[in-house]
Amino acid sequence: MNLIEQFLRKVSYKFPKGYPDINDPKDWLMLEGMLKGMGIKLYEGVLNWGDLSSASRKYYRLGVIDDKIKQGSPFTLADKTTEEKLQYTDESYSELFANQKVEDIKKIGGTRINKFPFFKTSSGKEIGFNGLFKTKELGGTGGSKAETTERQERGLVDLINSTEGSKTIISKNGYKIPNVAKAGKFEGQSSTGTEPYSDIILYLEDGTELLVSAKGPSAPSLGGGGIVGIRALTKEGNNPELLEFIKNFYNKAYQFYKDIAKKEGLEGENLYKNKLFPDVSVKVPDSLITTLVRGTKDMGGPVDLYYIGSMDVEGTTQGNTVNITNGSFIPITDFIEQKGSKLYAHIRKRDGDIYLTDKTKDLNGVTLPLIFSNSPKGKGTQSRFGMIDKIRGVDIT
Repeated sequence: MNLIEQFLRKVSYKFPKGYPDINDPKDWLMLEGMLKGMGIKLYEGVLNWGDLSSASRKYYRLGVIDDKIKQGSPFTLADKTTEEKLQYTDESYSELFANQKVEDIKKIGGTRINKFPFFKTSSGKEIGFNGLFKTKELGGTGGSKAETTERQERGLVDLINSTEGSKTIISKNGYKIPNVAKAGKFEGQSSTGTEPYSDIILYLEDGTELLVSAKGPSAPSLGGGGIVGIRALTKEGNNPELLEFIKNFYNKAYQFYKDIAKKEGLEGENLYKNKLFPDVSVKVPDSLITTLVRGTKDMGGPVDLYYIGSMDVEGTTQGNTVNITNGSFIPITDFIEQKGSKLYAHIRKRDGDIYLTDKTKDLNGVTLPLIFSNSPKGKGTQSRFGMIDKIRGVDIT
């Protein structure tokens, strides 16, 4: 028996099917994590759904696929050498990919989503995600941020700066920003070590700087900055009402899961892929929305404007006017007014082994339940905090 067989036999019990199914994105992520923990990095291979759909900034890659199909740009197939221009097997898929409608794509692809024939070659051969090689623009190594996750921000900066001198920006929704001297990319991380709230800085002629948070049409998060962001917002006794909200939410979520585990006899069991334990959400109180959405200087804010638009920025210039045709600037006050009534905080499960735990963690002097860990006695948290403009999982408000 070789070393690979020994390894697979040792870890197979961790997988729902009794073996790692490489066509299942969660199995693949688990396997990759185990190997990384041993210091082994997998070589670049075929594309899979996990490269496109995790709750991070991977959603934009769906738009990359749609752009390449519309532009007639070739894809590299799984054999790493063949290049083919692709079409959708159903034209309705274009709208789903362009607008990053992850849940709709998942419903169509089903349990075998990596093999589902979303695409076809010019000869009519149907292929799925696993028929494509994971090039750098689709998550492979070697791609710069300017070519991938930051192309929206870079495109917006380039369009604005293509007109010299003082200019007026008019976005798709008609919002005007006059007397703009130039635009720049907000560089670096926040002081918390996380992605900053702001992506772009607009420098006005009078010296004012407007901070902009840029999002795609389907943003994976809207403010909050995760639990690290909450820690920054509530340090040194700041925003005590926010800290109380988070404490109550985590306690309510823990009790929700605890009741299910007791009722179903699942205490101490691995809950990976168990549909009885959904992600949970609660409505964000109106009094906290501004704090969560704007952020602070330490978090790369406070944000003055949101920009919502396609990852590829389109626009025209005429004289000293820059017209953005596929994205809109929204003042933070208007954004809060539009989104405030439907902003939900959520706690979601991470990928991999999940065990309900009674362990706790400290958040600026307040004790929070850890909720999920990666082993029966582990301390590694398997739950994540976020905020978005819809209910994720079930509403336990």
